[in-house]
Amino acid sequence: MLVWPVLLCISERALAAYSCSVSSGGSINFLTYDPNTAPPTANATITLTCNHLSGGNADIPWTMTLSNGSSGTCLGVTGRTMQRQASPAATVGYNIYQNSTSAEWGNTGCGTFPGGTLKVNNGNPVESTVQTLRGVMPAGQLVPSGSYAETLVLTVTF
Repeated sequence: MLVWPVLLCISERALAAYSCSVSSGGSINFLTYDPNTAPPTANATITLTCNHLSGGNADIPWTMTLSNGSSGTCLGVTGRTMQRQASPAATVGYNIYQNSTSAEWGNTGCGTFPGGTLKVNNGNPVESTVQTLRGVMPAGQLVPSGSYAETLVLTVTF
């Protein structure tokens, strides 16, 4: 009986090691609201960056969801509401939109939130995307003067 050695070669793609980060370009501040003028807008930017550390290619999926705030919804032009910070209690409606679109930026309840894929490898060691949160307060809301505020939570998933 003859036994021949068999050489079995298995080749797998090298797994990529990478790191991702999130940086913010500030908060959304409408400054002054006048119900008789054009709707004020304010923007904040978020930059997602992934860096290739070692190994092969990496396709890194990402999503960004935004909480609804105190109103509990993100639907409609005044879906979100800011609360007046003094007596008497009052609210002013606003919403946050994806970049320059008319799609409300929200969560799965809104059905609209940005997502994509960052691709990094030895030849493309760094890739990033910039997303803009565009806040709009519709004109014509008659509210008492004062300071209004709202806290929203932006969740980034890689």
